[in-house]
Amino acid sequence: MNTKLSIALVAYAMSLSVSAQAATVNIDLSGATTGAQINAPGGSFAQTFAGQSVVGGNGISGSPTGPLSLAPSGSIMVAFWDPGVSPASNSLLSQPDNAAPLSILFDSLADSLTFTMGSAEAGSTVKVVSFAANGSVLGSTQITMLSGYNIYNLNGLGNFKGLTFFDNNDSSGVRYQNFSYNSVVGGGVPEPAAWAMMLAGFGMVGAAMRRRSQSARITFA
Repeated sequence: MNTKLSIALVAYAMSLSVSAQAATVNIDLSGATTGAQINAPGGSFAQTFAGQSVVGGNGISGSPTGPLSLAPSGSIMVAFWDPGVSPASNSLLSQPDNAAPLSILFDSLADSLTFTMGSAEAGSTVKVVSFAANGSVLGSTQITMLSGYNIYNLNGLGNFKGLTFFDNNDSSGVRYQNFSYNSVVGGGVPEPAAWAMMLAGFGMVGAAMRRRSQSARITFA
């Protein structure tokens, strides 16, 4: 096998190791029903994580304990809705007044989240904090909402296992739906098959270079 083909094999194996670690996951709420905790393919929802408590109806106190796990503390209403900007689907309204916190525990680590959110007042805000699998805080941000239903994207909050939305100050509360996230399973560590392919490719590159070096030697009489 020539050097170019060996290098191509290494590059292909490295691309496999990356692509195997990232995928878009859509949280399927089609079977969700109103309750204190909602478990769905792709992720689960409750108002709080273990270690947190709701204060003032829409705020959060305390920090999650590790490992990160949900701790139901109030009701989340599930209602089918057509937001107009994304597919009609089940939506989540955290009670009371559609304003209580909403916490999400993802099935795998994620580095971004896309979702649809509806609010009544342009300029109203909701805070978001991200958590690692051990419950430690990774980052936080505040979303300034537009009027009506819009698609929002969260990123730059680390590789998170969970998120909490809280301190919503819209007078009508907030409706959430159509969650999808970019999964970063394994943290970018190549699969065993990809490792084997890369090692084989590196070995062939080395062998080809040795043969080229030997063939280039000059023998003097």
